[in-house]
Amino acid sequence: MESGMQPEGDSDAGPKRRADRRRHAVDTSSDGASKLEERITPPKALDGAYQTISLADIDSSNTTFQCRVSMAVADVRRSLEHDGLEQPVDLLGPKPYRIIDGFRRCRAAQELGWSSIQAVVHEMADNQALRVAFTKNVVRKNLAPVDRANALWLAQRQGLKKNDLQELFGLSQKQVDRYLELLSFSSALQKCLDGKIVTMAHAKALHDFGVESPSEWKKRIESETLSAKQLKRVLRQEAGKRQPGRKKLYIKKSKDGLRVYPFSITKDAPQIEKDKVAKLLKEALEFLE
Repeated sequence: MESGMQPEGDSDAGPKRRADRRRHAVDTSSDGASKLEERITPPKALDGAYQTISLADIDSSNTTFQCRVSMAVADVRRSLEHDGLEQPVDLLGPKPYRIIDGFRRCRAAQELGWSSIQAVVHEMADNQALRVAFTKNVVRKNLAPVDRANALWLAQRQGLKKNDLQELFGLSQKQVDRYLELLSFSSALQKCLDGKIVTMAHAKALHDFGVESPSEWKKRIESETLSAKQLKRVLRQEAGKRQPGRKKLYIKKSKDGLRVYPFSITKDAPQIEKDKVAKLLKEALEFLE
């Protein structure tokens, strides 16, 4: 089975589905997104020959290039069991290899008890490897909005500026900001944001109105076929015409001092929210020195 090549569940299986993926590789709702794939396709010089690599030589715990938030592998495992591996994973050498693309395939192979996997091993700088990871993940039609947001955040952590993100992802400045804002939403709301039933516009409305049970609202959005505009109207009615709450404040600085607002944050909070709080606390300490 290992010698077969089956694309990961997030890569689409079969000739017809692969053709569909090429035709619909990007989210056409984004301005200029139709040009994204050709702009960030890695140079052919990065392609290498397939090799059989021992799974023991792959550092699966290194997630430097992991774009996805969800790492569910049940569908990939079924695919590997039924058809084998049709698309090799991409690794960055030297040993222990880091995964550029194929985190779910490697995990599924490990769960199936495979000892090795077919791979293309690249020798390149991290920023080039990150570009390959974006190419093979971000342009996929079935990548959820939160996964795209995570990819943008990952790119920022790697040093890319917002104008670089606009060019790389084929997004406007406003779209980049909207994606990054998703990472400040509650984890429960992020799980509901599938880009199908609950769109980014739906999620924004639910977030702004401080909805506590997004999964219940997801059922209602689906059953009543609510558009984002209709959802806002319903939320406003149920809130007694109350407008969305103001942006959460942690610390407010003035010329004379600081005002610290009561807040709490947990280790499970979205990373972007933790980074924001850490930055504000650091600025407050510097102000008091």
